[in-house]
Amino acid sequence: MLRKAHLFIMFSALCMLSSCNCGNKKSNDENKDYGKNELVVHELSDADKLNPTNSTDAGAIYIEDMLFMQLLDIDKKSMQIVPELAIARPTVTEVLDGEFKGGLAITFEIRSDAKWDNGSPVLASDFDFTYKTMLHPLLDNEQGRSTLDFLKDIKIDPSNPRKFTLITNQKHYLSEFVTGSVYVLPEYIYDPTHLLKNTTLYFICNPKNTDAIKADQNQQDFAKEFNGDKFQREKGFVVGCGPYAFESWATTQRIVLIKKKGWWGDAANIPAYPDKITYEIINDWSSVNSSIKNKSIDVVRAMKPKDFITNRDDKELNNSYKFETPEELSYIYIGLNMKDARLSDIKVREALAHCVDREDIIKSLLYGLADPMDGPVQVAKKYYDKTMKPFAFDLELAKKLLEEDGWKDTDGDGIRDKIVNGAKLKLSFSIKFNQGNDTREKICLLLGENAKKVGIELNTQPKEWTVFIDETKKHNFDLYVGGWVGDPINDDPKQIWHTSSKNGGSNYVSYGDQNSDMLIDKLRVELDQTKREALFKEFQNMVHNAIPYIFLYQPKNRLVVSKRFDAGIYAARPGYLESEFKLKGKQNTAE
Repeated sequence: MLRKAHLFIMFSALCMLSSCNCGNKKSNDENKDYGKNELVVHELSDADKLNPTNSTDAGAIYIEDMLFMQLLDIDKKSMQIVPELAIARPTVTEVLDGEFKGGLAITFEIRSDAKWDNGSPVLASDFDFTYKTMLHPLLDNEQGRSTLDFLKDIKIDPSNPRKFTLITNQKHYLSEFVTGSVYVLPEYIYDPTHLLKNTTLYFICNPKNTDAIKADQNQQDFAKEFNGDKFQREKGFVVGCGPYAFESWATTQRIVLIKKKGWWGDAANIPAYPDKITYEIINDWSSVNSSIKNKSIDVVRAMKPKDFITNRDDKELNNSYKFETPEELSYIYIGLNMKDARLSDIKVREALAHCVDREDIIKSLLYGLADPMDGPVQVAKKYYDKTMKPFAFDLELAKKLLEEDGWKDTDGDGIRDKIVNGAKLKLSFSIKFNQGNDTREKICLLLGENAKKVGIELNTQPKEWTVFIDETKKHNFDLYVGGWVGDPINDDPKQIWHTSSKNGGSNYVSYGDQNSDMLIDKLRVELDQTKREALFKEFQNMVHNAIPYIFLYQPKNRLVVSKRFDAGIYAARPGYLESEFKLKGKQNTAE
Protein backbone atom coordinates (compact mmCIF):
# COMPACT_ATOMS: atom_id res chain seq x y z
CA MET A 1 0.00 0.00 0.00
CA LEU A 2 1.12 3.55 -0.62
CA ARG A 3 2.35 5.23 2.49
CA LYS A 4 -0.56 7.72 2.42
CA ALA A 5 -1.30 8.17 6.00
CA HIS A 6 1.67 7.41 8.10
CA LEU A 7 4.53 9.82 7.30
CA PHE A 8 5.89 11.45 10.39
CA ILE A 9 6.86 15.12 10.66
CA MET A 10 8.54 16.57 13.73
CA PHE A 11 6.11 18.77 15.63
CA SER A 12 8.01 19.52 18.82
CA ALA A 13 11.53 18.94 19.98
CA LEU A 14 12.14 15.83 22.05
CA CYS A 15 12.57 16.80 25.66
CA MET A 16 15.26 14.55 27.11
CA LEU A 17 15.44 14.01 30.85
CA SER A 18 19.00 14.35 32.04
CA SER A 19 20.91 14.95 35.23
CA CYS A 20 24.44 15.79 36.07
CA ASN A 21 26.71 12.77 35.98
CA CYS A 22 29.42 13.97 38.27
CA GLY A 23 32.49 11.81 38.77
CA ASN A 24 31.67 8.08 38.72
CA LYS A 25 28.07 8.49 39.89
CA LYS A 26 25.37 7.16 37.59
CA SER A 27 22.42 9.37 36.63
CA ASN A 28 19.01 8.81 38.17
CA ASP A 29 17.83 7.41 34.82
CA GLU A 30 20.58 4.78 34.81
CA ASN A 31 19.84 3.70 38.38
CA LYS A 32 16.08 3.48 38.00
CA ASP A 33 14.43 0.28 36.82
CA TYR A 34 12.24 1.15 33.83
CA GLY A 35 11.01 -2.38 33.23
CA LYS A 36 11.26 -4.53 30.13
CA ASN A 37 12.29 -3.13 26.79
CA GLU A 38 8.83 -3.91 25.42
CA LEU A 39 6.40 -1.34 24.08
CA VAL A 40 2.63 -1.74 24.49
CA VAL A 41 0.51 0.41 22.16
CA HIS A 42 -3.25 0.77 22.47
CA GLU A 43 -5.45 0.15 19.44
CA LEU A 44 -9.19 0.77 19.53
CA SER A 45 -9.94 -1.93 16.97
CA ASP A 46 -8.40 -4.72 14.95
CA ALA A 47 -6.40 -4.00 11.81
CA ASP A 48 -8.27 -4.95 8.66
CA LYS A 49 -5.26 -6.97 7.41
CA LEU A 50 -1.46 -6.82 7.41
CA ASN A 51 -0.80 -7.03 3.71
CA PRO A 52 0.46 -3.57 2.62
CA THR A 53 -0.83 -4.04 -0.92
CA ASN A 54 -4.37 -4.75 0.19
CA SER A 55 -4.81 -2.99 3.55
CA THR A 56 -6.73 0.28 3.76
CA ASP A 57 -7.07 0.78 7.50
CA ALA A 58 -4.82 3.47 9.04
CA GLY A 59 -4.18 1.31 12.11
CA ALA A 60 -2.93 -1.51 9.89
CA ILE A 61 -0.60 0.87 8.07
CA TYR A 62 1.00 2.02 11.34
CA ILE A 63 1.77 -1.60 12.20
CA GLU A 64 3.03 -2.35 8.70
CA ASP A 65 5.47 0.52 9.09
CA MET A 66 7.38 -1.65 11.56
CA LEU A 67 7.41 -4.67 9.23
CA PHE A 68 8.02 -3.24 5.78
CA MET A 69 10.16 -0.55 4.14
CA GLN A 70 10.04 1.66 1.06
CA LEU A 71 12.47 3.48 -1.17
CA LEU A 72 11.71 6.96 0.16
CA ASP A 73 10.62 8.50 3.43
CA ILE A 74 9.96 11.96 4.89
CA ASP A 75 12.63 13.35 7.22
CA LYS A 76 11.02 14.32 10.53
CA LYS A 77 13.00 17.53 10.99
CA SER A 78 13.45 18.95 7.50
CA MET A 79 10.08 17.63 6.22
CA GLN A 80 11.87 16.76 2.98
CA ILE A 81 11.85 13.55 0.98
CA VAL A 82 14.83 11.37 1.94
CA PRO A 83 16.01 7.91 0.86
CA GLU A 84 15.21 4.84 2.96
CA LEU A 85 15.91 1.73 0.88
CA ALA A 86 17.19 3.83 -2.02
CA ILE A 87 20.81 5.00 -1.97
CA ALA A 88 19.60 8.49 -2.95
CA ARG A 89 16.58 10.25 -4.31
CA PRO A 90 15.89 9.08 -7.87
CA THR A 91 16.97 10.75 -11.08
CA VAL A 92 13.89 11.96 -12.94
CA THR A 93 13.98 12.75 -16.66
CA GLU A 94 11.39 13.31 -19.35
CA VAL A 95 10.57 10.50 -21.77
CA LEU A 96 11.39 12.06 -25.15
CA ASP A 97 10.06 9.46 -27.55
CA GLY A 98 8.14 6.22 -27.87
CA GLU A 99 4.76 5.17 -26.54
CA PHE A 100 5.04 7.18 -23.34
CA LYS A 101 6.55 10.35 -24.78
CA GLY A 102 5.97 13.25 -22.43
CA GLY A 103 5.97 11.00 -19.37
CA LEU A 104 8.77 10.50 -16.85
CA ALA A 105 11.62 8.05 -16.37
CA ILE A 106 12.30 7.64 -12.63
CA THR A 107 15.49 5.74 -11.80
CA PHE A 108 16.09 4.25 -8.35
CA GLU A 109 19.01 2.25 -6.95
CA ILE A 110 18.54 0.09 -3.85
CA ARG A 111 21.12 0.21 -1.07
CA SER A 112 23.39 -2.83 -1.12
CA ASP A 113 23.02 -3.71 2.58
CA ALA A 114 19.22 -4.16 2.49
CA LYS A 115 18.39 -7.83 3.09
CA TRP A 116 15.42 -10.12 3.39
CA ASP A 117 15.04 -12.45 6.36
CA ASN A 118 16.62 -15.33 4.43
CA GLY A 119 19.77 -13.24 3.89
CA SER A 120 19.17 -12.55 0.21
CA PRO A 121 19.41 -8.94 -1.01
CA VAL A 122 16.43 -6.71 -1.75
CA LEU A 123 16.49 -6.46 -5.54
CA ALA A 124 14.80 -4.58 -8.35
CA SER A 125 12.91 -7.78 -9.15
CA ASP A 126 11.19 -7.50 -5.75
CA PHE A 127 10.03 -4.02 -6.62
CA ASP A 128 8.92 -5.23 -10.04
CA PHE A 129 6.82 -7.87 -8.30
CA THR A 130 5.47 -5.34 -5.78
CA TYR A 131 4.37 -2.86 -8.45
CA LYS A 132 2.61 -5.73 -10.23
CA THR A 133 0.62 -6.43 -7.06
CA MET A 134 -0.22 -2.75 -6.70
CA LEU A 135 -1.75 -2.63 -10.19
CA HIS A 136 -3.05 -6.17 -10.66
CA PRO A 137 -6.79 -6.11 -11.51
CA LEU A 138 -7.61 -9.24 -9.49
CA LEU A 139 -6.07 -8.14 -6.19
CA ASP A 140 -7.96 -6.41 -3.39
CA ASN A 141 -6.14 -3.14 -3.98
CA GLU A 142 -8.53 -0.78 -5.70
CA GLN A 143 -7.19 2.26 -3.82
CA GLY A 144 -3.58 1.65 -4.82
CA ARG A 145 -4.49 1.16 -8.46
CA SER A 146 -6.11 4.59 -8.66
CA THR A 147 -3.11 6.28 -7.04
CA LEU A 148 -0.52 4.59 -9.27
CA ASP A 149 -2.48 4.71 -12.50
CA PHE A 150 0.22 6.78 -14.25
CA LEU A 151 2.86 4.01 -13.83
CA LYS A 152 3.21 2.00 -17.06
CA ASP A 153 6.46 0.04 -17.14
CA ILE A 154 9.68 -0.90 -15.35
CA LYS A 155 13.16 -1.45 -16.82
CA ILE A 156 15.68 -3.32 -14.67
CA ASP A 157 19.34 -2.47 -15.31
CA PRO A 158 20.91 -5.64 -16.82
CA SER A 159 24.28 -4.76 -15.25
CA ASN A 160 22.94 -3.91 -11.78
CA PRO A 161 20.12 -6.00 -10.25
CA ARG A 162 19.50 -3.29 -7.65
CA LYS A 163 18.83 -0.53 -10.17
CA PHE A 164 15.63 0.07 -12.13
CA THR A 165 13.72 2.75 -14.02
CA LEU A 166 9.99 3.34 -13.77
CA ILE A 167 8.18 4.74 -16.81
CA THR A 168 5.07 6.92 -16.46
CA ASN A 169 2.69 8.20 -19.10
CA GLN A 170 2.31 11.65 -17.55
CA LYS A 171 4.18 14.18 -15.46
CA HIS A 172 2.31 13.57 -12.23
CA TYR A 173 3.58 16.15 -9.76
CA LEU A 174 3.90 13.50 -7.02
CA SER A 175 5.49 10.86 -9.26
CA GLU A 176 8.75 10.60 -7.35
CA PHE A 177 7.25 10.15 -3.92
CA VAL A 178 4.22 8.07 -4.91
CA THR A 179 6.38 5.52 -6.74
CA GLY A 180 8.99 5.59 -3.96
CA SER A 181 6.58 5.14 -1.05
CA VAL A 182 5.43 1.62 -1.88
CA TYR A 183 6.20 -1.05 0.73
CA VAL A 184 8.33 -3.65 -1.03
CA LEU A 185 7.38 -7.32 -0.75
CA PRO A 186 9.77 -10.29 -0.98
CA GLU A 187 8.88 -12.12 -4.15
CA TYR A 188 10.15 -15.43 -2.74
CA ILE A 189 7.52 -15.29 0.04
CA TYR A 190 4.50 -13.85 -1.77
CA ASP A 191 4.94 -15.66 -5.12
CA PRO A 192 7.02 -18.77 -4.39
CA THR A 193 5.80 -20.61 -7.50
CA HIS A 194 6.48 -17.61 -9.77
CA LEU A 195 2.94 -17.29 -11.09
CA LEU A 196 3.56 -13.61 -11.91
CA LYS A 197 7.13 -14.02 -13.11
CA ASN A 198 6.33 -14.15 -16.81
CA THR A 199 3.69 -11.43 -16.73
CA THR A 200 5.28 -8.03 -17.20
CA LEU A 201 4.31 -4.84 -15.41
CA TYR A 202 3.82 -3.30 -18.86
CA PHE A 203 1.21 -5.97 -19.68
CA ILE A 204 -0.61 -5.54 -16.35
CA CYS A 205 -0.70 -1.74 -16.71
CA ASN A 206 -2.38 -1.84 -20.11
CA PRO A 207 -6.17 -1.72 -19.55
CA LYS A 208 -6.67 -3.57 -22.85
CA ASN A 209 -5.23 -6.66 -21.14
CA THR A 210 -7.52 -6.63 -18.11
CA ASP A 211 -9.96 -9.22 -19.47
CA ALA A 212 -7.11 -11.52 -20.52
CA ILE A 213 -5.54 -11.27 -17.07
CA LYS A 214 -8.84 -12.03 -15.36
CA ALA A 215 -9.35 -15.08 -17.60
CA ASP A 216 -5.83 -16.49 -17.11
CA GLN A 217 -5.69 -19.43 -14.69
CA ASN A 218 -2.24 -18.55 -13.31
CA GLN A 219 -3.41 -15.01 -12.56
CA GLN A 220 -6.53 -16.35 -10.87
CA ASP A 221 -4.50 -18.79 -8.78
CA PHE A 222 -2.07 -16.08 -7.74
CA ALA A 223 -4.85 -13.65 -6.81
CA LYS A 224 -6.71 -16.26 -4.79
CA GLU A 225 -3.57 -17.08 -2.81
CA PHE A 226 -2.43 -13.46 -2.40
CA ASN A 227 -5.87 -12.23 -1.28
CA GLY A 228 -6.34 -15.17 1.10
CA ASP A 229 -5.97 -15.00 4.88
CA LYS A 230 -2.48 -16.49 4.82
CA PHE A 231 -0.83 -13.38 3.42
CA GLN A 232 -2.96 -11.04 5.50
CA ARG A 233 -2.44 -12.37 9.03
CA GLU A 234 -0.38 -15.56 9.37
CA LYS A 235 3.10 -15.82 10.88
CA GLY A 236 5.72 -16.60 8.27
CA PHE A 237 3.62 -15.09 5.49
CA VAL A 238 3.52 -11.45 6.60
CA VAL A 239 7.15 -10.64 5.88
CA GLY A 240 9.08 -7.48 5.04
CA CYS A 241 12.64 -6.19 5.32
CA GLY A 242 11.83 -3.88 8.24
CA PRO A 243 13.13 -4.27 11.80
CA TYR A 244 10.27 -6.32 13.23
CA ALA A 245 8.83 -9.75 12.50
CA PHE A 246 5.14 -10.52 12.75
CA GLU A 247 4.73 -12.92 15.67
CA SER A 248 1.02 -13.39 16.37
CA TRP A 249 -2.49 -12.00 16.03
CA ALA A 250 -5.23 -12.86 18.52
CA THR A 251 -8.32 -11.35 16.92
CA THR A 252 -9.84 -8.47 18.94
CA GLN A 253 -7.10 -8.95 21.56
CA ARG A 254 -3.58 -8.12 20.37
CA ILE A 255 -1.01 -8.14 17.58
CA VAL A 256 2.59 -8.89 18.54
CA LEU A 257 5.82 -7.99 16.73
CA ILE A 258 9.32 -9.15 17.70
CA LYS A 259 12.56 -7.36 16.90
CA LYS A 260 14.57 -9.37 14.38
CA LYS A 261 17.93 -10.67 15.56
CA GLY A 262 20.74 -9.60 13.29
CA TRP A 263 18.52 -7.22 11.35
CA TRP A 264 20.55 -5.60 8.57
CA GLY A 265 19.48 -2.09 9.62
CA ASP A 266 21.20 -2.35 12.99
CA ALA A 267 24.60 -2.09 11.32
CA ALA A 268 23.32 0.96 9.42
CA ASN A 269 22.22 2.60 12.70
CA ILE A 270 18.56 2.70 11.72
CA PRO A 271 16.67 3.15 15.03
CA ALA A 272 14.68 0.13 16.17
CA TYR A 273 14.90 0.01 19.94
CA PRO A 274 12.07 -2.04 21.51
CA ASP A 275 12.63 -5.80 21.67
CA LYS A 276 8.91 -6.37 21.36
CA ILE A 277 5.92 -4.28 20.29
CA THR A 278 2.43 -5.33 21.34
CA TYR A 279 -0.64 -3.65 19.91
CA GLU A 280 -3.25 -4.17 22.61
CA ILE A 281 -6.79 -3.98 21.23
CA ILE A 282 -9.19 -2.49 23.78
CA ASN A 283 -12.54 -1.25 22.48
CA ASP A 284 -13.78 0.07 25.82
CA TRP A 285 -12.33 3.39 27.02
CA SER A 286 -12.97 2.72 30.70
CA SER A 287 -10.69 -0.31 30.33
CA VAL A 288 -8.11 1.88 28.58
CA ASN A 289 -8.17 4.29 31.51
CA SER A 290 -7.73 1.39 33.92
CA SER A 291 -4.74 0.20 31.87
CA ILE A 292 -3.21 3.66 32.12
CA LYS A 293 -3.67 3.70 35.87
CA ASN A 294 -2.04 0.29 36.31
CA LYS A 295 0.67 1.23 33.78
CA SER A 296 0.07 -1.78 31.53
CA ILE A 297 -0.03 0.37 28.35
CA ASP A 298 2.74 2.68 27.16
CA VAL A 299 1.07 4.61 24.34
CA VAL A 300 -2.50 5.78 23.71
CA ARG A 301 -3.49 8.03 20.82
CA ALA A 302 -6.74 9.91 20.19
CA MET A 303 -7.92 9.35 23.76
CA LYS A 304 -11.45 10.53 24.46
CA PRO A 305 -11.12 14.28 25.06
CA LYS A 306 -12.77 14.28 28.49
CA ASP A 307 -10.65 11.34 29.65
CA PHE A 308 -7.54 13.03 28.28
CA ILE A 309 -8.21 16.22 30.23
CA THR A 310 -9.05 14.28 33.41
CA ASN A 311 -5.94 12.11 33.18
CA ARG A 312 -3.73 15.06 32.26
CA ASP A 313 -4.85 16.82 35.45
CA ASP A 314 -4.02 13.78 37.60
CA LYS A 315 -0.70 14.55 39.33
CA GLU A 316 0.06 10.90 40.03
CA LEU A 317 -0.39 9.92 36.36
CA ASN A 318 1.87 12.79 35.35
CA ASN A 319 4.71 11.04 37.16
CA SER A 320 4.41 8.14 34.72
CA TYR A 321 3.04 9.64 31.48
CA LYS A 322 3.44 12.61 29.17
CA PHE A 323 0.26 14.17 27.78
CA GLU A 324 0.81 15.70 24.35
CA THR A 325 -1.52 17.55 21.94
CA PRO A 326 0.34 18.01 18.62
CA GLU A 327 -1.45 19.33 15.57
CA GLU A 328 -2.74 16.49 13.46
CA LEU A 329 -2.78 16.07 9.67
CA SER A 330 -6.27 14.63 9.58
CA TYR A 331 -9.89 15.69 9.48
CA ILE A 332 -13.29 14.40 10.57
CA TYR A 333 -16.40 14.63 8.41
CA ILE A 334 -19.91 13.31 7.86
CA GLY A 335 -20.25 11.48 4.56
CA LEU A 336 -23.54 11.67 2.62
CA ASN A 337 -24.47 8.94 0.16
CA MET A 338 -25.21 10.87 -3.03
CA LYS A 339 -26.60 7.72 -4.68
CA ASP A 340 -29.53 7.89 -2.27
CA ALA A 341 -32.51 9.56 -3.99
CA ARG A 342 -33.11 11.82 -0.97
CA LEU A 343 -29.48 12.81 -0.46
CA SER A 344 -28.94 13.40 -4.16
CA ASP A 345 -31.01 16.53 -3.51
CA ILE A 346 -28.56 19.40 -2.83
CA LYS A 347 -31.08 21.22 -0.61
CA VAL A 348 -31.45 18.19 1.68
CA ARG A 349 -27.66 18.00 2.00
CA GLU A 350 -27.45 21.72 2.68
CA ALA A 351 -30.21 21.50 5.28
CA LEU A 352 -28.30 18.75 7.06
CA ALA A 353 -25.15 20.89 6.96
CA HIS A 354 -27.05 23.71 8.69
CA CYS A 355 -28.05 21.24 11.44
CA VAL A 356 -24.44 20.74 12.49
CA ASP A 357 -23.25 22.92 15.37
CA ARG A 358 -19.47 22.64 14.91
CA GLU A 359 -18.75 25.20 17.60
CA ASP A 360 -20.64 23.12 20.15
CA ILE A 361 -18.96 19.89 18.95
CA ILE A 362 -15.47 21.38 19.30
CA LYS A 363 -16.23 23.03 22.64
CA SER A 364 -18.34 20.41 24.41
CA LEU A 365 -17.03 17.16 22.91
CA LEU A 366 -13.40 18.02 22.13
CA TYR A 367 -12.73 20.56 24.88
CA GLY A 368 -11.34 22.94 22.30
CA LEU A 369 -8.77 20.44 21.02
CA ALA A 370 -9.65 20.92 17.33
CA ASP A 371 -10.04 23.55 14.61
CA PRO A 372 -13.02 23.88 12.25
CA MET A 373 -12.45 23.21 8.56
CA ASP A 374 -14.54 23.56 5.43
CA GLY A 375 -12.93 21.60 2.60
CA PRO A 376 -10.97 18.50 1.55
CA VAL A 377 -7.53 19.87 2.49
CA GLN A 378 -6.03 20.07 5.97
CA VAL A 379 -6.06 23.57 7.45
CA ALA A 380 -2.31 23.45 8.08
CA LYS A 381 -1.50 23.23 4.36
CA LYS A 382 -0.73 26.53 2.70
CA TYR A 383 -3.12 25.96 -0.18
CA TYR A 384 -6.10 25.46 2.14
CA ASP A 385 -8.64 28.05 0.96
CA LYS A 386 -9.53 30.18 3.97
CA THR A 387 -12.11 32.14 1.95
CA MET A 388 -14.61 29.26 1.88
CA LYS A 389 -17.77 30.29 3.69
CA PRO A 390 -18.84 27.73 6.30
CA PHE A 391 -22.40 26.42 6.51
CA ALA A 392 -23.61 28.17 9.65
CA PHE A 393 -25.58 26.34 12.32
CA ASP A 394 -29.04 27.63 11.43
CA LEU A 395 -32.10 25.44 11.98
CA GLU A 396 -34.53 28.03 10.61
CA LEU A 397 -32.59 28.18 7.35
CA ALA A 398 -32.58 24.36 7.23
CA LYS A 399 -36.38 24.35 7.56
CA LYS A 400 -36.71 26.99 4.84
CA LEU A 401 -34.55 25.01 2.40
CA LEU A 402 -36.64 21.88 2.93
CA GLU A 403 -39.92 23.76 2.58
CA GLU A 404 -38.76 25.39 -0.65
CA ASP A 405 -37.82 21.98 -2.01
CA GLY A 406 -41.22 20.48 -1.24
CA TRP A 407 -40.29 18.39 1.80
CA LYS A 408 -43.28 18.55 4.19
CA ASP A 409 -44.66 16.45 7.01
CA THR A 410 -47.85 15.27 5.31
CA ASP A 411 -48.74 12.51 7.79
CA GLY A 412 -47.99 14.27 11.08
CA ASP A 413 -45.28 11.90 12.28
CA GLY A 414 -42.70 14.67 12.64
CA ILE A 415 -40.69 13.49 9.63
CA ARG A 416 -40.76 15.38 6.33
CA ASP A 417 -41.70 13.47 3.19
CA LYS A 418 -42.13 14.05 -0.53
CA ILE A 419 -43.41 12.20 -3.58
CA VAL A 420 -40.49 11.52 -5.94
CA ASN A 421 -41.09 9.58 -9.19
CA GLY A 422 -44.40 8.35 -7.83
CA ALA A 423 -42.95 7.05 -4.56
CA LYS A 424 -43.26 8.63 -1.12
CA LEU A 425 -39.81 9.25 0.35
CA LYS A 426 -39.26 10.17 4.00
CA LEU A 427 -36.31 12.06 5.44
CA SER A 428 -35.51 9.21 7.82
CA PHE A 429 -31.86 8.14 7.70
CA SER A 430 -29.37 5.96 9.49
CA ILE A 431 -25.97 7.37 10.43
CA LYS A 432 -23.12 4.93 11.01
CA PHE A 433 -19.93 5.23 13.04
CA ASN A 434 -17.24 2.88 14.29
CA GLN A 435 -18.21 1.22 17.55
CA GLY A 436 -16.20 2.39 20.55
CA ASN A 437 -15.57 5.86 19.14
CA ASP A 438 -17.38 7.85 21.78
CA THR A 439 -16.78 11.22 20.11
CA ARG A 440 -18.29 10.11 16.81
CA GLU A 441 -21.25 8.60 18.61
CA LYS A 442 -21.93 11.90 20.38
CA ILE A 443 -21.60 13.78 17.07
CA CYS A 444 -24.33 11.52 15.68
CA LEU A 445 -26.56 12.11 18.69
CA LEU A 446 -26.11 15.90 18.60
CA LEU A 447 -26.84 16.00 14.87
CA GLY A 448 -29.86 13.76 15.43
CA GLU A 449 -31.29 16.11 18.06
CA ASN A 450 -30.90 19.13 15.78
CA ALA A 451 -32.16 17.34 12.67
CA LYS A 452 -35.29 16.22 14.52
CA LYS A 453 -36.18 19.89 15.10
CA VAL A 454 -36.35 20.49 11.33
CA GLY A 455 -38.20 17.27 10.46
CA ILE A 456 -35.33 14.87 9.70
CA GLU A 457 -34.94 11.58 11.56
CA LEU A 458 -31.46 10.14 12.19
CA ASN A 459 -30.99 6.69 13.69
CA THR A 460 -27.49 5.91 14.97
CA GLN A 461 -25.89 2.61 13.95
CA PRO A 462 -22.59 1.68 15.63
CA LYS A 463 -20.57 -0.86 13.65
CA GLU A 464 -17.52 -2.95 14.49
CA TRP A 465 -14.53 -1.37 12.73
CA THR A 466 -13.95 -3.91 9.97
CA VAL A 467 -17.71 -4.07 9.29
CA PHE A 468 -17.87 -0.27 9.22
CA ILE A 469 -15.03 -0.11 6.68
CA ASP A 470 -16.59 -2.81 4.51
CA GLU A 471 -20.03 -1.20 4.47
CA THR A 472 -18.73 2.26 3.61
CA LYS A 473 -16.66 0.80 0.76
CA LYS A 474 -19.80 -0.86 -0.59
CA HIS A 475 -21.83 2.38 -0.28
CA ASN A 476 -24.06 0.61 2.24
CA PHE A 477 -25.01 3.67 4.30
CA ASP A 478 -27.10 6.81 4.32
CA LEU A 479 -24.69 8.92 6.37
CA TYR A 480 -21.56 8.03 8.30
CA VAL A 481 -18.96 9.78 10.44
CA GLY A 482 -15.47 9.18 9.08
CA GLY A 483 -12.00 10.62 8.99
CA TRP A 484 -9.03 10.89 6.67
CA VAL A 485 -5.39 10.97 7.68
CA GLY A 486 -3.24 13.09 5.40
CA ASP A 487 0.38 13.30 4.34
CA PRO A 488 2.73 16.23 4.89
CA ILE A 489 3.28 16.31 1.12
CA ASN A 490 0.68 17.69 -1.26
CA ASP A 491 -2.57 15.84 -1.78
CA ASP A 492 -3.69 13.70 -4.68
CA PRO A 493 -7.51 13.96 -4.68
CA LYS A 494 -8.10 11.17 -7.17
CA GLN A 495 -8.37 8.36 -4.62
CA ILE A 496 -11.21 10.00 -2.68
CA TRP A 497 -12.96 12.30 -5.16
CA HIS A 498 -12.62 11.03 -8.76
CA THR A 499 -15.61 9.20 -10.25
CA SER A 500 -13.30 6.33 -11.23
CA SER A 501 -12.80 5.78 -7.49
CA LYS A 502 -16.49 5.23 -6.75
CA ASN A 503 -16.20 1.47 -7.05
CA GLY A 504 -12.94 0.22 -5.59
CA GLY A 505 -11.38 3.52 -4.58
CA SER A 506 -12.29 5.69 -1.61
CA ASN A 507 -15.09 7.72 -3.20
CA TYR A 508 -17.59 6.13 -0.85
CA VAL A 509 -20.11 8.99 -1.18
CA SER A 510 -20.25 8.70 -5.00
CA TYR A 511 -19.27 12.31 -5.61
CA GLY A 512 -18.29 13.82 -8.92
CA ASP A 513 -19.00 14.42 -12.57
CA GLN A 514 -17.10 15.20 -15.74
CA ASN A 515 -16.19 18.70 -14.54
CA SER A 516 -14.74 17.59 -11.20
CA ASP A 517 -12.84 14.75 -12.91
CA MET A 518 -11.31 17.16 -15.42
CA LEU A 519 -10.17 19.46 -12.62
CA ILE A 520 -8.64 16.58 -10.67
CA ASP A 521 -6.86 15.25 -13.75
CA LYS A 522 -5.54 18.72 -14.53
CA LEU A 523 -4.11 19.51 -11.10
CA ARG A 524 -2.42 16.08 -10.85
CA VAL A 525 -0.14 16.92 -13.79
CA GLU A 526 0.36 20.64 -13.14
CA LEU A 527 4.03 21.05 -12.21
CA ASP A 528 3.92 24.80 -11.61
CA GLN A 529 3.30 25.17 -7.87
CA THR A 530 1.44 28.48 -8.06
CA LYS A 531 -0.90 27.25 -10.80
CA ARG A 532 -1.41 23.94 -8.98
CA GLU A 533 -2.34 25.66 -5.72
CA ALA A 534 -4.89 27.79 -7.59
CA LEU A 535 -6.39 24.60 -9.03
CA PHE A 536 -6.48 23.05 -5.56
CA LYS A 537 -8.41 26.07 -4.25
CA GLU A 538 -10.86 25.81 -7.14
CA PHE A 539 -11.30 22.12 -6.37
CA GLN A 540 -11.86 22.76 -2.64
CA ASN A 541 -14.66 25.21 -3.43
CA MET A 542 -16.20 22.78 -5.91
CA VAL A 543 -16.39 20.05 -3.27
CA HIS A 544 -17.45 22.45 -0.51
CA ASN A 545 -20.37 23.77 -2.55
CA ALA A 546 -21.55 20.30 -3.60
CA ILE A 547 -21.70 19.07 0.07
CA PRO A 548 -20.82 15.38 -0.42
CA TYR A 549 -19.20 15.73 3.03
CA ILE A 550 -20.15 17.91 5.94
CA PHE A 551 -16.64 18.89 7.00
CA LEU A 552 -16.35 19.11 10.77
CA TYR A 553 -12.89 19.71 12.19
CA GLN A 554 -9.18 19.02 12.18
CA PRO A 555 -8.35 17.52 15.59
CA LYS A 556 -5.33 17.86 17.76
CA ASN A 557 -3.95 14.48 18.67
CA ARG A 558 -4.40 13.44 22.28
CA LEU A 559 -1.36 11.35 23.08
CA VAL A 560 -0.54 9.61 26.32
CA VAL A 561 3.06 8.36 26.33
CA SER A 562 4.90 6.48 29.06
CA LYS A 563 7.89 8.23 30.60
CA ARG A 564 9.70 4.86 30.58
CA PHE A 565 10.81 5.78 27.07
CA ASP A 566 12.42 8.66 25.23
CA ALA A 567 10.53 9.23 21.99
CA GLY A 568 9.63 11.94 19.52
CA ILE A 569 6.16 13.44 19.16
CA TYR A 570 5.11 14.30 15.60
CA ALA A 571 2.27 16.10 13.83
CA ALA A 572 1.30 13.32 11.43
CA ARG A 573 -0.71 10.36 12.69
CA PRO A 574 -0.27 8.35 14.72
CA GLY A 575 1.93 11.01 16.35
CA TYR A 576 4.88 8.73 17.15
CA LEU A 577 7.10 6.07 15.60
CA GLU A 578 7.16 2.88 17.65
CA SER A 579 10.66 1.82 16.61
CA GLU A 580 12.08 5.06 18.04
CA PHE A 581 10.90 4.41 21.60
CA LYS A 582 14.14 4.06 23.56
CA LEU A 583 13.89 2.62 27.05
CA LYS A 584 15.52 4.81 29.64
CA GLY A 585 18.11 3.59 32.08
CA LYS A 586 20.67 0.82 32.21
CA GLN A 587 18.60 -1.73 30.28
CA ASN A 588 19.26 0.15 27.06
CA THR A 589 22.91 1.09 27.55
CA ALA A 590 24.59 -2.20 26.67
CA GLU A 591 23.97 -2.63 22.94
